[in-house]
This record gives sequence, structure tokens and C-alpha cells, in this order.
Amino acid sequence: MPVGYLLTVTLVSWGVTCALTRWRRPGPVCAIPALLVNELPFIVGYVLVASTVLALIEGDLDSVAGAVGAGVALLALAGLGVIVGRATRAHAALHLDGRPHRPWVRILAAPFVQGAGNLVRVPDRSYGDGPSPTAQAARSRRTLDVYHRRDRPSGVPVLLHLHGGGFHSGDKRREARPLIRYLTATCGIVCVSANYRLQPQATLAEQVADAHAAIAWVREHAAEYGGNPEALFIAGSSAGAYLAIRAVGERTDAIAGLIGRYGYYGDLTLRDGPPLLVIHGQNDLVVPASHARAFAERSRAASRAPVRYAELPGAHHDFDLFESIRSAAVNQAVAAFIADSTRTSPSPPG
Repeated sequence: MPVGYLLTVTLVSWGVTCALTRWRRPGPVCAIPALLVNELPFIVGYVLVASTVLALIEGDLDSVAGAVGAGVALLALAGLGVIVGRATRAHAALHLDGRPHRPWVRILAAPFVQGAGNLVRVPDRSYGDGPSPTAQAARSRRTLDVYHRRDRPSGVPVLLHLHGGGFHSGDKRREARPLIRYLTATCGIVCVSANYRLQPQATLAEQVADAHAAIAWVREHAAEYGGNPEALFIAGSSAGAYLAIRAVGERTDAIAGLIGRYGYYGDLTLRDGPPLLVIHGQNDLVVPASHARAFAERSRAASRAPVRYAELPGAHHDFDLFESIRSAAVNQAVAAFIADSTRTSPSPPG
């Protein structure tokens, strides 16, 4: 019996099934495979095809079990086709004009690659009431990374990103990597990704205070990297979206715009805040899309600024971890939102 082949087919088929559905009850057992298959369908397809070809060469498909496995593999490949088709609909769901711009080389072959030749990362700057940037401060939670284009254009917008992790985990280098790379290397925007203290060592109020402190640091230091502190945008992923919305809701001065991505918003309402862009996955297994939709509707009713909501077909939580068809569309939507909100065009590619 081709045990190895059947195990591969079973794992891939489970991931495809989870990606195509909204099974919340299994928790991470479904959510994690759903994320990986949903955003990396080509890589998963390569594994499935290679396993099937190897099984064919070794004669494993001559057995009944092998033939059944091959049949299931074909169904899984068909499911991957559906997943890719749904991802291509993100461009329309985000109301983007023109043809999609997708980095196919990265999407097909290198979705994990982080580097960009014209991008510079300045790591572990200390913010808030802490010591100067020393090795000890770099290991603390009150640090942030600054990203700027190598040619360092001046007077460009600035984006501060707060990571997710359910308030208890997460890191400034885990999420939004494709977004930061795109905004910095392609558009010339200065991006800052911040850590903050985590629960249970810190309270929610202290985490919000960290968000305020990170905002203050960016205001003070953005110009050093070519950024315009008067064109400051704040983005949050998952729990980071809650911290961003709450922090800006408490002090809305000089914030050009807010972006929430697969965010948790609780009972928050953004009242008379800056322009708001909310992007959520239709199949999010962690925060149901209905919760994000309700937050956007409450904020639209309470704010004079524009509130935009986009629901991505078939998308799950954490859709910004890898270079994918979906993340490419989200990157362009955020860049367009920043350009519209500042009424200027991003710097051209260098």
C-alpha cells in the first residue's frame, strides 16, 4: 500500500476542503490548513502533482488504494482550481480600476521570499518610555522596524502597522510583509512595523498606550527616513486592527487614514475619525466577516469621513502572510487608498 502517497493526498485534500468551507468548530486543525492552501495553491499543487508522478513511476497507482488516491488527488486539484479562481476575484471585490498587477514569479515560485533589492530595513528602534536602542531594548516588545526605499524619496506618506496575534502573541516581522515590500519598494512609502507588549504580562490599556507611543515615535522620526508625518496612516492586522482603531479613536489628530485587515473590532465604533478602509475575508474562521461588516456599518453611520468595506471572496484569516494573488490585490488597494486620502500619487518605482 502506498502509505506515503496516500498520506500526502489526505493532508492536501483536508486543506483544500477546509479552504473551500467555513468550518470553525475544528479550530486551528482546520484554520491553519485552510490558510496555507488558500494562499499557496500553486505550491500545494506542485507537491500533489509531484507525489502523483512519483507514485506512478514507482507503480503505486497499480493497486486499488493507489488508484483511489489518484482519484482523490484529481478532485483536490480541481478544488485548487476553484481556490485560484476565487482569489482572482479579489481585484473586483476591492473595486480596483484597470488590470490586476500580480508578481507572478513570486506567487508561483517564491511566495516566502522577503527581500527586495531597493528596500532598506532599519531594525529594532526603541520607542516609548524605554532605553535607547541597545541589545536589551531590541529584545523588548517596545521596538519597531522602519522600511524605506534605498533612494529615500522625501515627503512621502508613512504607514505604521500593528501586528495581530489575539493580543497574546505575534511579531512585527510576521504579517503584512508583502504589503510593506510593495508600499516601500514600489510606491516609495515609508513603512513602520511595531511590536507591543503582550497579554497577560500587559493589560489591554497598556497595549493601547504602546500604540499611542508608537504613533508618537513615527511623528517625531518619520522625516529622518523621508516620510511626511502629516501623511500618517495606521494599519492593523487582526488584534492590531483593534489597537489601531481604539488608539486613533481616542486621539484622532493628524491621522490621514486607517486600514483594518482581517481585524477584530469588538464593540468599537470609529466616530468622526479619518478615512477608513476595512478588508476582511469572506471565510474568516477566526473573526466572522459579519463582525467586520457590522463595525464598518457602525463607523459609516457615525463618521463624516469615507468608510470603505471590502469582503474578499473565499479569503480566510491572515491573508497577508505570503505573496499571493489575493495579497497582491490587497497591496494595490491599500496603495490606492493612501493615494486617494493624501490626494497625491505614490512615488514612481525606482
